[in-house]
Parts: sequence; C-alpha cells; structure tokens
Amino acid sequence: MHTFVRVLFTCIVFSTSTIHAQEFQQLFNGKDLTGWEGREGFWTVEDGAIVGETTPERPAKPNTFLVWQGGDVGDFEFKAQVRFKGNNSGVQYRSELVDPQNFALKGYQADLHPKPEYFGMLYGEKTGRGIIAQRFQRVEIGADGKPKVVAEIGDKNQKLNDWEWNELRIVAVGNRLVHQVNGVNTVDITDNHPQAFAKGVLGLQLHAGPPMRVEFKDVQYRPLAGKEAQAVLKAAVENTKKAPATKTSSSKNKKDKFDWVSAKPVPGWIWKTDNPTDNAPIYLRKQFEVANQIKAARLYFTCDNRATVWINGKDAGTATDWKNPVMLSDARKLVQSGLNQIAVKANNNGGVAAFILKLEIETADGKKQQISSTPDWKLSDQESPEWKQSSFDDSSWKLKLKSMGVFGSGPWGKPGITTRSGVDMEELAQNITIAKDFKVELLYEVPANEQGSWVSLTTDGKGRLLASDQGDKGLYRITVTEKGDAPQVDVEKMQIDLSGAQGMVWHKDALYFHKNGGNLFKVTDTNGDDQLDTAEVLPSERSGGEHGNHAVIVAEDNQHLYVIGGNHAALPPQDSIVRSHVPTWDEDLLLPREWDANGHARGRMAPGGWISRFSPETKQHEIISTGYRNEYDIALNRAGDIFTYDADMEWDLGTPWYRPTRINVAVSGSDYGWRSGSGKWPEYYEDSLPAVVNIGPGCPTGVISGQGARFPARYQDAMFALDWTFGTIYAIHLTPDGAGYKGEQEAFCYGSPLPLTDAIIGKDGALYFTIGGRGTQSALFRITYTGNESTKPVTEELAGAEARKLRRSLEAYHGKQDPAAVAAAWPHLSSSDRWLRHAARVAIESQPVEQWASKVFKEQNPQARISGAVALARMGNKSRRDAQIAALLELDPSQLSEPQFLGLLRAYALTFIRLGKPTAEQRAQVIAELDPYLPSQSKNINTELVRVLVYLESPTVIAKALDLIENRGEPEVPDWTELAGRNKNYGGRVLDMLAKHPPTHEINYAFMLRNLRDGWTMDQRRAYIEFINASAKYPGGNSYAKFLGNLRDEVLGYLSNADRAALADISGENFNPVPDFKITPPKGPGRTWTIGDASRYTSGGHLQKASFENGRNLFHSLRCAACHRFDGLGGDVGPDLTTVKNKFDARYILESIVEPSKVISDQYQSSIVITDEGRTFTGLVSKDGDKVIVYTADIKAEPIEIPAESVEEIQASPVSQMPQAMLNTLSPEEVRDLVAYLLSGGDPKARLYGK
Repeated sequence: MHTFVRVLFTCIVFSTSTIHAQEFQQLFNGKDLTGWEGREGFWTVEDGAIVGETTPERPAKPNTFLVWQGGDVGDFEFKAQVRFKGNNSGVQYRSELVDPQNFALKGYQADLHPKPEYFGMLYGEKTGRGIIAQRFQRVEIGADGKPKVVAEIGDKNQKLNDWEWNELRIVAVGNRLVHQVNGVNTVDITDNHPQAFAKGVLGLQLHAGPPMRVEFKDVQYRPLAGKEAQAVLKAAVENTKKAPATKTSSSKNKKDKFDWVSAKPVPGWIWKTDNPTDNAPIYLRKQFEVANQIKAARLYFTCDNRATVWINGKDAGTATDWKNPVMLSDARKLVQSGLNQIAVKANNNGGVAAFILKLEIETADGKKQQISSTPDWKLSDQESPEWKQSSFDDSSWKLKLKSMGVFGSGPWGKPGITTRSGVDMEELAQNITIAKDFKVELLYEVPANEQGSWVSLTTDGKGRLLASDQGDKGLYRITVTEKGDAPQVDVEKMQIDLSGAQGMVWHKDALYFHKNGGNLFKVTDTNGDDQLDTAEVLPSERSGGEHGNHAVIVAEDNQHLYVIGGNHAALPPQDSIVRSHVPTWDEDLLLPREWDANGHARGRMAPGGWISRFSPETKQHEIISTGYRNEYDIALNRAGDIFTYDADMEWDLGTPWYRPTRINVAVSGSDYGWRSGSGKWPEYYEDSLPAVVNIGPGCPTGVISGQGARFPARYQDAMFALDWTFGTIYAIHLTPDGAGYKGEQEAFCYGSPLPLTDAIIGKDGALYFTIGGRGTQSALFRITYTGNESTKPVTEELAGAEARKLRRSLEAYHGKQDPAAVAAAWPHLSSSDRWLRHAARVAIESQPVEQWASKVFKEQNPQARISGAVALARMGNKSRRDAQIAALLELDPSQLSEPQFLGLLRAYALTFIRLGKPTAEQRAQVIAELDPYLPSQSKNINTELVRVLVYLESPTVIAKALDLIENRGEPEVPDWTELAGRNKNYGGRVLDMLAKHPPTHEINYAFMLRNLRDGWTMDQRRAYIEFINASAKYPGGNSYAKFLGNLRDEVLGYLSNADRAALADISGENFNPVPDFKITPPKGPGRTWTIGDASRYTSGGHLQKASFENGRNLFHSLRCAACHRFDGLGGDVGPDLTTVKNKFDARYILESIVEPSKVISDQYQSSIVITDEGRTFTGLVSKDGDKVIVYTADIKAEPIEIPAESVEEIQASPVSQMPQAMLNTLSPEEVRDLVAYLLSGGDPKARLYGK
C-alpha cells in the first residue's frame, strides 16, 4: 500500500498539479482523532463528529486547540460543518504553535461567535491585532498595519444559530482571505500587515471561560496553487450569494410551539435529597416502553446548572445552564419502539440545584405518551461503565430524589419558552412593594438575545443612561423622554466594542469603564460625533470574575476616582501604587484557620477586597481601605464618606465566622477583616471597625446615595443598597456614631423575583434601577415620589460634622510620614470613639516606630496603652516583644470595660503573632493574668479568652470551655424571617436555620480547642466528639456540616490508635488499621528531587491524571504509614494526614517531604533525651506516667522506654524525624500520584482527580 501511494504521488507531481488541487482531503475519518493532537481530556469523537467540550470541573485555561498534524497550510480552501454553544470557537489557520503543552496557537482565526456581527469574522489570536475584520466587512490593511473598511459584503438578513449545523468555508490565497458561512461571504481581507501570516498550522478552537461544546464534521481541505488558486479566490471574492428567505418566528410562536411542556402531566424539577447544594455530579436513569410505531417525538430539558442527556445511548444535547434549555421539536431519531433508556449527567455549581425533563411521543395510532422527571427516577452519585445503556443493572442505585417544584415555579419560571424566562415583567412590576407615596414603573424590557442582561448603570454628560451587559453583548445608551401619559425609551447600542462592565462612571467628558475580568478603561469620543470610539487602558489588573473588578465612582473632590475590587481582584499594578493608607496587612490569625470545606477562595490571602483612590492625571493609585469579601459598589454621602455593601459567604451560615451582608463606611486606613475560610475577623477587633448596619443573608450589588433625588429629605440623605438574591432595595438611614456612623435599614422596594443589579439617580431626580445578571431576564425600572412632602435639595450640614472633621485631620497622616503626626494623634488613642481611635492609631502606625514605641510602655491610660500596643504589634519587630508583654501585664483586666478587655486580648494575640511566641515565664504570667476571667458574662470575651488561652496551652482551658459548651443557653437568633421570605428557594435554608439555630458560640469554642493535643481526659474527648456530632445535625450553609466533619476528623487524627478505638462507637470510624490491598515497591526510575522539579508534575492539570490506587500504594510502600495514619490506616507516631487537604496545598506537601527539617511542628518535633548516665536518644518523645518513650527514626525499631527519674534533660532537635530523600526512588508520575493521594483525603472521587 505504501509503495502504491509513493508511485501515485510521483505521477501527480510530474504530470500536473491541477488534479491534486481539485481533490479535497478528508481530514477527519469520522471514527477517531487520527491525524489530530490536542490537550488530553478535551477532545473526543461522538456520532461521527469531532467534539470539544469544557465543563465547570474541566475548564480550558488558556484557549486550546486541536491541531491537524498534516503540516503547514499556505494557500488553500477549507470547509467543515460546525455547531457550538456556551462560548465562541473558531478555526485557526496559518498559525504558530506557541505553547505546545496547552496547544495554544498564534495566527489567523475564522471566528465562530454567537454575536451576529462576529460570526465568521477574522480574529488575530495572540497577535495583538484583535478583531481584524468584523462580519459584513471588506477590509484592506496597509503596510503600516492600519485597517480600512472599503465595502460592505454578505447579507445582513442572514440569521445564524450557533447550535445548528453551519458550513464554514475559508479561502486563503496570498494576502487575500475570504470567509463564508453557508455559502454567504462574511469577511474579505487583503492583509499587507508587517505581521501577516503566509503559512502555518491548522487547528480547531476550544475557548477559555464559560463551559462550552463545539462539534466539527465533514472536515475537508485542499491546497491551492497556480491558476486554480486564482480562480477559486476570484469566485470567492465575487460571490454575492444571499441567505434564503426565512420566516421569522415571534417569541409567541416559539412559546406556542412548546406549550406542550406546561400541559398536564406537568414535569417537575428534581434533585437529590442529601447534600442538595454540593457541586458533585449526579447520574439519573429512567426506562420506559413504547408499544407502537413512533410518529413524532419532542423533547425539553434543562438544569440548574448543567446537564447532558442521552436517550438509548444517543446524545440528546447539553443544557449549559438552566436558562439555556435543550428544546427539540423533532426527537424521533432518539427514541424507538419497545424499551427505551434515558440517562442524565447533571451538575450543580453552588446554590440551589434542580433538573427537569419532559419527552412527548406520539405513536401511529394517534396516542400520546409523556415521560417527565419525577422523584421515582433512579439516582446515583457514581458513574459506572455502560450506565447509559438499557442493559445496565441499576438495582443498586438506591439514592433518593426529591421534588423541587413543578415547571413554572421557583426561581426558574419556564426557561426558554418565553422571552421573559417565565417572568411576566408587567405582572412583576405590579407586584413590587414600594415605600409609601413612591411609584415604581417598568420602562424597558431588555431583549436578552440582542442586548443581554444589564448589570451596570450610569449617566453620561447629557444625563442619558448608559447600561452594560454582563456578558459580551455590548454597551447601550438609553434616552427616556416624557410623551403623553407614558415615557418613551430609546435604546441605542454604542459602536465601541466594550462589554462586561461591573462598574461605570462619567467624568470630565469620558466614561470610566471597569471590565469584569478585564481592565479599567477610559472611553472617549475623539471626533465629536456623540459616539464613544476610543478606549484607553489605565493602570489596572485583569482578574476576579464576579469577585473581581467592580465599581468606579467620582471622588468628593471631583478630580479623583475611587476604584474597587473584590477578594479575587489583584491590587492595581505595584508601580502605580504611590501610597497605602492601610499601613500593613496580614492574616493575623492567632490559631490556624480551616479553609472553606468546599474549597471556595482557598489560598486567597489578605488584603481581600480593596478600595483605591485613582488620579486620572497621574494614573496613580492610593490604597484607601481593605478587608472586604466582595463589595460590588460604593457611593459617597453628602459628607463625602465612602459607603459600601459587602457580601456574606452564604455557605458559612450557622458557623461562628459567618458575617452577614453589611453596610460599611470605608474610612481611611480601615481593614474590615475578611480572611478566607474560618479566618474572618470579629468586628470587635481593635485593629478593625464595626459595620454601620448588619443586614443579613443576600447578594449585594448596587449602592447609591440619595443625593440629587427628588425625594423627601430623609431619603435624600439615605444610602440605597441593592440585594440581588432577595430582590430588595434597602434605604439605609444614617445617624452619627462619634466620627463614624450607625445605620437603620428600611426595605424601601422589594419583589419576588427581582434580581437587582444597579441603580442611579437620573437628571430628573428619579431613581432608575436594573434587574438581570447571570443571564437572567433584564429590565429597566424607575422610582418616583408622588407624595406631598418637600423634595427640595437638602443643604444643611449633616450631624456629627465636628467629629468627622477631627477624624479627617488625623487621616491626613495616613500612609505618609509627618513629624507632627504622633503629637497630633496620640491624645486620641484613649478616645472612647472607635472611629477617632482608629484614625489616630493608623496615623501613628504610618510614622517610624522609633518615634513612638517608648510612649506605649510609658502610657498610663489603659485604652491608650492598648491602642498603642496594637499599633506596635503591627509595626514593630521581635525586639519589642518583651517590653510589650510586660506593658500589657501591668493592666488590670478587672478595671477594663468590655471593649477595653477585648482590645487587651487582641493586643496579646497580635503580639504573639507578629512579635513572637512568649517565653515559658511570660506564658505562665499571661495565663495567670487571664485565666481567672474565664468564664465571663460576655460571650465575646469568652471567645477571645479561649482563643488566647488555647494558644498559651492553659491547663484549665479545656475543662472551662467544655463547661461553657455543656451549660450553654439558648442561641442568639437573628431577625431574618421576613427577609428570607422574599425568596422561597434561597430563603428556605435560612428559615430552616432560624427555626433550629446552631450553637455558634459553642462551636467556636470547640473549633479553637481542636488545637490542644494534650491535657484531655477520655471523658472530655467523648463529650467533645458528641457535641460535634450533635452540632452537625443542625441546618446551616453548604459548608456548615462539612466544616464540622473536618473538625471531627482533625481531632480524631491527633489521637492514638487506642483512643480512636475507644471512641469508635460515637466517631463512626471504621477502625481497621490493616490494609486490605496489595502493596508493591515503586517502579521508578528515580532521581534526586528538588521542590522546583517536583512542582512541575504536581501543578496545573497534572494531578487530574493521577492514580488514586497507585498513590495509596506508594504511601504504604514508602513506609509513610509506619508513622502517619491516612484514611484510617497507619501509625500514630506522626500526625494523621487525612485532613491535610483542608490546610495545605501541593507545594507545601512537597516542601514537607523534600525538606522535612525546614519547618517542624512543635507537636511533632524530635527531641534529644539525655540520661543521668550520659546516654542520648533522639526521636519523638511522649510521656506515659513514670516513663519517657522515645520513637527513633528507625521505623522498624521498637520504641525505647526510659524511667522518668533517669532523664537529665530533654532538648529540641533541629532535625526532623522524617527521613530525607524519600521521593528519590520515584518517577515523575509516582511523585504526582503520591501528592494527589495526600490531597484526596482518601476519596478516590475527589475533585482534584478531574472525575
């Protein structure tokens, strides 16, 4: 065969090239990916098509391509059938492979995009050229690189659907490039750019970002040359084919077409009963029989958040989100007479979850048969071989489903069947509740397919509204005029290619646009045609998504801007930050945290969300305030103070560290203490500040001031805060609290559903707001005042002006050195006003420590000494520790108020965190000082006493804390019932928790006690575990029970085998220390591993390829289990490693193995025991009555027992008990497998395996 090919090829070359050019090559054999290469796990073949797919569990980062291995393409013709959904795709050609590991390409791309103006365009992937030509454009690009649109081409009436099969054709000859879709030209480019591409590889794209799927079939290619090339090009350029005329179906027709879904029997939303909001996939099966020949069939299904359905093993499609259902009017090819099998893989992505399906079959006798999703379907949480087939035995699928409501209910409505996603906006508007004498009216319902879902709102210099889609559907200008009885709304899409704003503001003839996942832009009209046409990138970072770049507003001086970012947003570029009003930040946690039990924000460190002051002139930032979770918006009140509405972590509900959504005033230098996982600071910490008002559960979005509104005075001075989840606009009425504020919330406007996104006061004095977000149906509303009270602008000065003036005079010293600062600020360290005290402390922290450290020790006022000690702990060094502790010991806690006592305890904590651990003598002194005050009448003081005394290992803290747990009173239940009732689905969990509120304070005591390894009796251990077990039964957020499970596992991990066995009746452990699997030695080949080398195989997507079974084998074959227990197996000399995943990452684990002596836990530090005979023994030491037991580094040796009276001295050893070079017998794959196993927690289905 090979000989024949060579002979044929020779004949072709020596006779003529014409025949070769006329023949298309099939680049895809329809069966497998022979001839193509791409990233493993992203590309498959299904039903004769190349399929590329990303999922929430397996995203593509960065864009990745399936690359044809047939060599470079130069002049050619290409065509293929393609369909896609979820994100854009494309065909890359004449391209360079710039990242072989990720299969990233650089070059030309025929873009496949859901936006009509981009479908079939030419894009320069990784070239820096971006969009080279949009659809309908003939573009000429000169040698200077400047493009010129010379003509319109194609057919603007051509309608393209991304998830329908379309033919893409590319003709490339020399510098001329033509794209066609379904035979209609989309772009025609003459490219003389200096960086034009003449040849390169061919590839198919999977785009980074949201989950997506793309399919290619009938992929054909032929090279072009000579006259044939010119003829093909000429025909392509001159092609004037128009799209065939199509009847446009209205949304009503679409609705009517799928009215059968709502008809009886109505399908139901279903999901699993246990852990209904976790993110693990579920698997569903339903069998049914069709008795007669099938005449017609139609199918509808969708899922919150994603589902793929197979019927009789055939792919019926994927619903990429609940609002994007699969709707098949002809599903006959999927079903058959006789036995049929429906199989579903469904995923949640946080929050409420549900799946719904209805299949209607009409048989030849005219009868109709409906199959709907009901709780009696079969359910499993594990994927099994052949599970999609009817022959599969699902009798072992015993998990239970529950009904989440019927079709049309809940937050979903009837997705896809009406343009309103099941929501009648007129009816919704009529059912909105608004404060007395106010009116709310619907102005405009946003067409989702064309204009997206609006999340950001502002006004331009002429008072017109500007709104941005959350996705990629652009920026819109809205003009509202009054004509007759009803307002007229004109909506115009702006020509500039910008979308996805999470914050916008107009300032000095420019729009400042903060892009979701993008940069801060300054957008201007450069030619005076009233169209924004130029976008300048300002110093900013691209990061964070919905927890990233957010609002931008004009500062009080009308010169600067305030810019904000959530807890996933990087700070502005370091070289653009000229000053930080926050002098220092760190985690500042006295006891170890637990990361979120579901992995949210794992590894995210201080400063959290931030607010900066930006100069458009100098393009420099000053950091003003930090420590937020996800503050989406900010606004100034009349006094010029910044207010924000910070987010809660809803998964924390019921835990001690849950912080409700809250209004904060972002004063200079403030750190509001968001720390990831369990690390969130209480608001009574002396180095933080309290909320203006704690609101409750919710999802904060827009914040505006009532300034400029034609409202009564009370509302002009209010701050308005929007909650997306519970559909509420709060009016926050402020009163002075010294130099700060207190607030009172009023539910000013609310509805259900009313997913509020942003608001603005218009030039007419009305409050405009938008609803939408996350792809939901969007609309624009207006609130006006109709009562008789005066709406004249309020001009009198706000109360509390003198205190605020003093605060600001102190804030002027923040972040800069000034010789007058210490003298000006010091007197206010003793103030009872927290806001003044805070401003004074930060002013002092901003000055050189040598100027003021000695004043702390001499200070006689208790409050001033405490405030000064907090400052010194934050800014000093270890040389200050002893004097600091001595100064704090001089204070008498019995003479301190509750805030002062809390400040003293925080000062101790910060001293130990930042200046160093106390000596044994200091430890005993501090315990003696504090221990008598536990318990206290104050739960907050009890919390901080337990925290500090646990750190100091007080001998009484276990008994006292357990007594507080056992003799607890009724929990403090917040008043959130009315709020939760505004969203029955999301509020249901809140209402359950309010009805049976967990003992949160006592859980905190238990959480802190977990750090004490010694000093427990067995009765105390038992009482502790029983309390954790009982607490886990209370309702709470998505991470609540998992946090408690991790807490219990961590505590059990510190116990000996004997103690664990004694507690097995209440711990639920299957206590079996003997492996029931074969253990084999490593295969190698090994090498001398460094942390850097090993990290290459344990980062990125490498762990997804790991083998759980091989990792488990290596853990035992390397003798790790001789000292460490993992997943119930192993020794108890070292720590149990089962819960290491909750605290550490892959690199930390590698450091602990490769460099075991670098950091050694006190609990497991080796010791040198010297006897009275001069003999020395080195190893882990434990005391058992009158004996000292030494476990040496020889894991095969018996422990050495030494009479306690013979021990002369025990010294800490600087060398770890763990042997070095443990990894050096392992291959790269074995290193990967071992680290993945340690991070799996013993779960073969752990998410890190990519399953």
